Amino acid sequence: MPLEESDVALVERVKAGDLRAFELLHRRYYPRIYRFAFLRLGNQEDAADIASNTFCKALNRLHTFQFRRTNSVYPWLHQIASNLVIDQVRDQPSGGMLSLDAQAAEDVDSFLDFLPADGPSPQELVERAEVQEIVRLAINQLPADQGRALAMRFLGDLSIREIAHAMDRSEGAIKSLLHRALEGMRTHLKSTVAAARTEGALQRQRGETQKRESHGTEVIHLRPRDS
Repeated sequence: MPLEESDVALVERVKAGDLRAFELLHRRYYPRIYRFAFLRLGNQEDAADIASNTFCKALNRLHTFQFRRTNSVYPWLHQIASNLVIDQVRDQPSGGMLSLDAQAAEDVDSFLDFLPADGPSPQELVERAEVQEIVRLAINQLPADQGRALAMRFLGDLSIREIAHAMDRSEGAIKSLLHRALEGMRTHLKSTVAAARTEGALQRQRGETQKRESHGTEVIHLRPRDS
């Protein structure tokens, strides 16, 4: 079985005018870029547009691209996709707070119970579609640097080293940043679940009160007997 050609070799071939090499890069990384965009936006059409535009921009810029501290082109592609996602979100009206029903609250609670200390994998988020939107909103509530690091690690599937390079920080600093970001996300998700359960309890209480009041004021009207 032939060895897979490295990103470095493929990029050199593209720079020499070999578009077949770019097709191989596209095939190698399109699924990851699409998955990242989908997890950030929650819409298949938008994610496909982001992924396609990412590779269009990459093709136009690849002649000036240089590898730095990594032999993978993925961190660069991810950065292009991330900027496109930011532009997309900026142009969209705010969705406000997300309302959770009882089942969604249970799903998020279960997600938190089984959330590993080092965070969820993209696969886990894909498998738990019911919590994707809630996690996206939680990430958006974090400080900018924490949200960016968390998105790169758990939505973009970048390594600690790749994130450190992208953010120009040490690997130790990135680990610390991710730890704080995860704690912040946990806190936000727990408060969201607690608020949803409180609202659910109040709604049930109001419903019971209305039921008792309607029973208490019920009047039976008897039709008078014909004489």
